[in-house]
Amino acid sequence: MARPPQVAYWLEEAPPALATLALALQQIAIQAIYLILPGLVARGFGLLALDVVNFLSLSVVAVALAGLLQALPRGPLGSGYPVASIPSPVFVAVYLLAAPGANLVVAGTLALVTGLVGLVLALQLKRMQAVVPTEVAGVVVFLIGISLLPRAFESLVGPSAAGRDAVLGLATLGVMIVLALVGAGVARFAVLIGAVLGTLAALATGIGLAPDTELLSHADWFALPRPELPSPDAFDASILPAFGLALLASFASWAGDLVAFQRAADSGWRRPDTPPIRRGLIAQSLAMSLAGLFGGMVPGTSSACVGLSIGTRILARRVTVLAALLLLLLACCPKLMALVVLLPAPVEAAMLGYVCCFMLATGCQLMSSRMLDARRTFTVGLGITAGMAALLDLPFFHGGLARMLAAPVTAGAALAVALNLVTAPLISRRAGFTLKLDAVMPRTIDEQVEALGGSWGARRETMQRLGHALLEVAEVLAARGVPQMQVQARHADDVVEAIVTWSGDSLPDAPGRPQAADLEGSEKAQEAFTLWLVSRLADEIQQRVNQGQAEIRLRFED
Repeated sequence: MARPPQVAYWLEEAPPALATLALALQQIAIQAIYLILPGLVARGFGLLALDVVNFLSLSVVAVALAGLLQALPRGPLGSGYPVASIPSPVFVAVYLLAAPGANLVVAGTLALVTGLVGLVLALQLKRMQAVVPTEVAGVVVFLIGISLLPRAFESLVGPSAAGRDAVLGLATLGVMIVLALVGAGVARFAVLIGAVLGTLAALATGIGLAPDTELLSHADWFALPRPELPSPDAFDASILPAFGLALLASFASWAGDLVAFQRAADSGWRRPDTPPIRRGLIAQSLAMSLAGLFGGMVPGTSSACVGLSIGTRILARRVTVLAALLLLLLACCPKLMALVVLLPAPVEAAMLGYVCCFMLATGCQLMSSRMLDARRTFTVGLGITAGMAALLDLPFFHGGLARMLAAPVTAGAALAVALNLVTAPLISRRAGFTLKLDAVMPRTIDEQVEALGGSWGARRETMQRLGHALLEVAEVLAARGVPQMQVQARHADDVVEAIVTWSGDSLPDAPGRPQAADLEGSEKAQEAFTLWLVSRLADEIQQRVNQGQAEIRLRFED
């Protein structure tokens, strides 16, 4: 990874202690917005007030553990990225779907099993990337941002909102934007400063904190969360498919957040780097199993916190680690946690609006990171359309689909994933041409490769690597006196392959550790050095000779 010049603090860098604390509190303020979700789930299961608080505390513990696991820089799990978590919005519909005929022990048992399934799927990330490519992950991130906007608008102009609510919310958002545009050190704390000023203004104008006297009156100042352990007798196979579908949508969301952060943290980013994403999915799946083990709500990566990190240009790992440790302390203080949840509605709306801007922009960047050919255009366009239709609560989504598919994220993700899989066999494209090894050969290669890349919608960087590799092979063959070579190229399933054949002997194998002296050595040493250059350009290279025809096969991940 290459450090982007515009980043204030990179992964390993340490902001000052007070700044780290303020940044951690700012992140917790964003996470606190989503703590309403465990409360909705708990009420859906008909829990009493004290049990609601306990479930909320257990969910906060799960969120904190997920953040700590995700930030691990080494080992078999953890992306090493400071990607914070929240109670998963994707699983809310699944919990409520299970609520009428089950209890939280049943839901916890299914969450435990689903997390174990996620561990297995995460190990198959190469196949998962074919299911959830970058543009599909962009659709999910975009729809998460879109799905948060109605709540913000409802807080400002909804039936229960007054005119002063809208004024306060827009003014608070304006302060955050101005602070972000001012730059310097103030921009890093734009959300925290805006939230504090907005809350003070709300109290001064009589808007006050969000009313929930029942939660406050039953919450203790200090109490360890009481775990709700799973039971084999509580396993309900009829609800497991719903958890499985939510897991698939969550994988798309988690991968989207990880790719978005990875893209922001690496100035040389070209395509998703698989190992950190795999470890990140493993960490998130393990956190899901742990949440099911002690009875908390399933955690999911926070696109809002990723957007906050990108917006403030603070990518330091220790900010998320400190925030997770503070959340563990907060989980032992239910009354204080309730106060964090009960922010004034206009202030909460302003915070959502601020981070949604970065989430929508990040989703658009991911969707357009590759050229949108016809297949990707339909996948992205119809995925967003399905999400927007679910958001508008059209009759088909209101009564024609399962409840878990009625949410914008799950509806859009399910359709985008399905279209990506169904249309994959339809776009295997092939092309062949004969390349004369003469003086105009370099220009011919450029023209052929550019034409193929334009018709296939492949990444420009991928086709440039293909062109450079063909040029290296062609120059070696021209030096041998070979008059021409045949090229057969194929593009399918995010892979570009090229098979080069010619009459004569194969090229020597690439050396494991080439030396600069090879460039002035024997002809064989020079050819071996050239093949080493080709192996650096291609993701996979194979050679063989068949009936006097030598062949080299090049494979490039797109």
